[in-house]
Amino acid sequence: MKIPPDYKITPEIISLISQIETQRTNLSSLQIPKDLKDKIQRISLLQSSLFSARIEGNPLRLEEIDHTPNEKKKIEILNLVKTANFIDKNIKVNQKITKKTILDLHQIVMKDIGVWGIRDEPGAIFDSSGQVVYLPPLPNEINILLNNLFIYINSREEAFSLVKALISHLVFEKIHPFIDGNGRVGRLLIFAVLKTAGFDFAMTVPFEKYLDEHKSKYYSHLDNGLTKPEDYLLFMLQAIYEETKNLIAEIGNEIGKDKDLYLLPPRQEEIYNIIKDHVFVSFDDLRRRFLKIPERTLRYDLMKLQQKNLIVKTGKTRGSFYKIQR
Repeated sequence: MKIPPDYKITPEIISLISQIETQRTNLSSLQIPKDLKDKIQRISLLQSSLFSARIEGNPLRLEEIDHTPNEKKKIEILNLVKTANFIDKNIKVNQKITKKTILDLHQIVMKDIGVWGIRDEPGAIFDSSGQVVYLPPLPNEINILLNNLFIYINSREEAFSLVKALISHLVFEKIHPFIDGNGRVGRLLIFAVLKTAGFDFAMTVPFEKYLDEHKSKYYSHLDNGLTKPEDYLLFMLQAIYEETKNLIAEIGNEIGKDKDLYLLPPRQEEIYNIIKDHVFVSFDDLRRRFLKIPERTLRYDLMKLQQKNLIVKTGKTRGSFYKIQR
């Protein structure tokens, strides 16, 4: 395996990088109240982790996490949040990425859900029908290939930080050093490489959402990435660009809201918007919209919205309705 693969920085790639740089500048220059910025960062980080897990088949949705027992599916997502926070706090600008770095990331990702460490047995990647689609390097080749990857990451060979981070992800997935967790750690490696380069978006950009929504294309570009790296780079850069643009739009929407609204937890904000859109809403209407949320929790959310004078309850018992407080 040639590390890095031969690739060219095409005009299309430069154009997308330029657009991302513009969005990054716009994001950094936004005047956002601290409490709103903290809320958006918390949700963006959770979305990044949730969609990274969804790519691997985890079905949990954002509104289900708080009320899902601490089973493997929930732990998987929370581990990704912890790993992203670990990167943010512990990886510094100009720090070298080493084998210890990826082992530290893998250990946090796999805590309480699986084994961690470099695999010592042959691996294989299967498609949804159970057919082998890729045979990664043998165990005795992994350390040599990882060392070559680290040389590339820690060198000044690539001028564009985004390209280096994305090529590193591609190569890491091809090395496939772990029994499980390669995809999750590989996507976190993108953040780690950007962090060492001082490439900062001011908050987490959940580009994994785009990857999950275009999962078949994502896997196709990974499959063919070593032979068609320019196509792979364009796809991944498009993912980052689209989700950066979406994040800026979301911030704009939040800034236009009253403080009481943008500080609402996500589910309470969704309940408020449902009531606002439908004028009058019964409890049964809401319960049908949130089938996996306990009835007691929904009543608590409604109580909190009433306490903040955002909604009002009219009528009694089963004939009651909720409407926006005017």
